[in-house]
Amino acid sequence: MSDKLKSASRQKGFPVAFLIVCALAVAFALAIRSGIQPAPSAAIGTSFPTIEAVGWINGPAPDESHLQGRVLVVDAWAYWCGPCRALTPTLVKLHEKYKDRGVQFIGLTSEGSDSESLGQTTKAVEEEGMTWPNGYGADKTLTQLQVEGIPQLWVVDAQKKITFHQAGWSPSSAAGLEQAIVDALATVSTPAATAEPKKQDQ
Repeated sequence: MSDKLKSASRQKGFPVAFLIVCALAVAFALAIRSGIQPAPSAAIGTSFPTIEAVGWINGPAPDESHLQGRVLVVDAWAYWCGPCRALTPTLVKLHEKYKDRGVQFIGLTSEGSDSESLGQTTKAVEEEGMTWPNGYGADKTLTQLQVEGIPQLWVVDAQKKITFHQAGWSPSSAAGLEQAIVDALATVSTPAATAEPKKQDQ
């Protein structure tokens, strides 16, 4: 994650980070209201990087073998980010709907490098009902994703290709996010039948 956003979330720089987040949210909302569709993200079609974090809330780090062949919904957020927490109820509903259908939700935040921010992050996870794994201190992965503002969301198909990417959030985005999940699920292959056909009696 960029040093600009990370450092801005600390003490004196906190208002700067808040302004960055608000500016992204306002710009996205205005574009939606005016009927202007944001330009397609350059991330679409690229491979999602390996997910790494200093530690995890809600269990151990997701195992790469477990993630293989699954659809991922990845949320970049922070406890102090209002728009991030505003979209969480949508994620909670989608998680409940798709968690047993091969979709893995994962949260990533650059916070958690100190006890105070880790405590605040853990509290936010509990308050918002984010029962999926949340990686803290995930700077390496967020930097690879070129995250400079939050919230950001990605849907990753079974081949680890990004099929949906959005920076900012508006309630009207929920339908597009769910459709991206449905489309990504169509990329999940089912094991081919291996049993030999029964021989017909002569």
